Formats: sequence, structure tokens, C-alpha cells
Amino acid sequence: MKLINIADGVEGLFIENHRFSTTHISVNLYLPLNADALAANALLPYVLSSCCKEYPDFISLNLRLSELYGAEVGGIADKIGDTQVLKFFSFSVEDALVPDAAELTAEASNLLFSMIFEPSVKNGSFLEADVERERRLTLEKIAGIINDKRTYAISKITAEMYKGEAFGELKTGSFEAVKAVTGEDLFKAWQKVISAAKIRIQVVGKTLPDGLFDSLKQRLSGFNRKPTELLPSRPKKANATPTVIEEKMDVSQGKLVMGFCTDLVGNDIDTASLAVFADLFGGGPYSKLFKNVREKLSLCYYCAARPNRTKGYLLVDSGVEPKNAELAEKEILNQLEDIKNGNIDAEDFAASIRSIKDTLLCLNDSQAALDNWYSMRLSDRLISPEDYAAAIERVTVEDVISAAKNYTLDTVYKIMPMEDKGEN
Repeated sequence: MKLINIADGVEGLFIENHRFSTTHISVNLYLPLNADALAANALLPYVLSSCCKEYPDFISLNLRLSELYGAEVGGIADKIGDTQVLKFFSFSVEDALVPDAAELTAEASNLLFSMIFEPSVKNGSFLEADVERERRLTLEKIAGIINDKRTYAISKITAEMYKGEAFGELKTGSFEAVKAVTGEDLFKAWQKVISAAKIRIQVVGKTLPDGLFDSLKQRLSGFNRKPTELLPSRPKKANATPTVIEEKMDVSQGKLVMGFCTDLVGNDIDTASLAVFADLFGGGPYSKLFKNVREKLSLCYYCAARPNRTKGYLLVDSGVEPKNAELAEKEILNQLEDIKNGNIDAEDFAASIRSIKDTLLCLNDSQAALDNWYSMRLSDRLISPEDYAAAIERVTVEDVISAAKNYTLDTVYKIMPMEDKGEN
């Protein structure tokens, strides 16, 4: 891993990996999460990666990708605590593997840069056809969340826990906000993103392409850039009395999601104990929730703990029969208390450490996974999966107990049937 300063607010990261015959390049733009700008910003990667000034439609773009031996390009939007990240990426075959000494990586990166910095626009607006296409697809995804009750329940409790904060919104922005985005709005958002975002270009491959970072610097020189400071994410103080919300829906299987808060946030090294705690609590088949709530007591169909160490919360989500919902909720709290009281099996603890380490080291088997690992970390917490695996190995049982004691129940969200329809 080699981090290089390219310009003010712009850095390059080369992750050397010899396992692949392709080169993966991503350009990541980081901005403070802002509710008013969330929807337009989140729509940008999808519009920008679908066309550009030189290749304004799918036919011309796909023809160009075919000429580049099946290269791939794309874009996504995500959240890292109170930071929004817009990612643009390309995959291309290594130059040495194509005939005629073609500069394939340079051509693919030029196409990627063209998409980001030379969009298909007219009179200060993105073309309505391009905006409408991606807007419709995004709205369909948002509307479709209700069809996956597990995802829906998680989105609802997150919105409740972080009501009034941008973090509580969907990473796409709300349905209404996305629907309202116009071509002019998107163009203004693009201008602001390019001028204000902190940028990191990442390369995963055998070699760092010559002149790649300089090429990005040259592209950016045409913009009046003033990078915005990224502030640390703010943890939520747990409610003195947990908020309980129950929603009635036409379902057979109930959903129970419990949100816990902690003030322990920071980089991966600082929060390694939280990761081990969450895994022992509700991760693998050795976890308290799986072994006891699901298997031994049969109180749920599934029961898993999902930590967010950047924002400082943990969700326990489960699928339950309505008649077992209250018992499952009580038993989940009992299992948390069990860890706080130090009742941790040595074999389960060792299995958790091994599982987390194996998962981290397997990131090296996928360029996209490895790139995503780094893009979801800001410079002040930029460490390798191997470094984090070493930190996980240093976690003790006492560290896990201490981490567990910092979690407090904040919100409970339930989806229950309109009438008890029995087992799904």
C-alpha cells in the first residue's frame, strides 16, 4: 500500500497485488453528508457512468468498452458515517496481455476520467433523457425496499434512531427528493462535488500505470477547487428510555430489530474490540444469538448483529413468529448481559477471532473487495486488511466484555401481522 499526495485534497493510493490479470481503478469523492444534497449527489455516479460527452449513449459507450477488450466502468454512492462517498471505477485487462502493445489501462482510465469530468450536458443541464432513466431506476429501487421486509425494517429503525440527521436517510436520498432532481439540479451538484470533494484515486493491480496520477491532476486543474473539511462522525447518545415502534403489515413472519448505541467510535484499530464483540454476540454459528436464541430456544428464524463502528451503533435484526417476539426481545437482551458478565466460551472466542481474520485476508482474493475496503476508509483510518487482522488478534476477552458494557438499547422496531397468521 502506497499513499501519494497529488494535489490539495487529492491523493493517490496504489495497492500492489499480483493475483489478477486486470487493473482496477477507482476515483472516490468524499463530501460531508448533507440532507439537502444527498439525493442529487447520490444520483450523480449512475448518470455520469452511463454516458459522457464523447460517448453520449449506451451504444457508443458499449462499443468503446468492447474495443478495450471488454473493459468495465461503473459508479455507486454510499455513506461512511457522516461522510458521503461517490465512487467511479474501471476494470481493464493488463497491457501485457493484449496484442500490439496496446495502452489499455491508460485508455480505460481516460474513459473513466472523461465520464467524471466531461459529462454529456447542454446549456448548464444534464440531458433529461439520461436523468430520467437513472432517476426512474433509483425510484424503483426505493419503492422496492418494502418488498424485502428485512431491509425495510433496518431502514426504518435507522431513520428513527437518526431522525433529523442526514445519516438517517437512505443512501439514495428519499423517494420525494430523488423524484424532484432535475437536469439543472444535477449539473449544479456535479460542479459542487468536483470543486469541494476530497478525492482519492485507487489502483489495485501488479503495477501503477505511468502518468495516471499526473493525468488526474491535469484534469482537475481546470476546476476551481476548494476541498471541504471532513469532520469525524458523531455518535448518538442512547435514549434514556428505549423508543418502541410497532408497524402492522400484511405479513406472516414478524420482524424485530433492536438498535443499540455506543460512544466508542474511531478507526479500525481503536474499535477492533467492538468488531469481535459484535461477532461473538450475533455473527457466526458460534455466536450467542445463533446458538441460544435461534438454535436452543427456537425463538426466531434468523438473528444477527450488524455493527456500524464509524457511527457507533449496532442493530440486532431477527425474523420471528409474532407469539415469540416479546420472548425473543428479552432473550436478546439476556445474551448481551451474558457477555457483559463475562460468560464467554474460550472456543467460541477463538472461533470468532479466526473467522474475522479469515474474512479480512480473503479480501485479497477480489480486486473489487480490496478496493472497497480502502475506499470506505478515510485517510486518518487508512490501514490494510492485514493490519486490521493483527489488531483483531490482539483483542482479549476482557476487551470484548468492556466493549459490550458500552452498548445501550436505544430503539426497538417491529413489523407484526395485522392478525396472527401463524408460521410463514
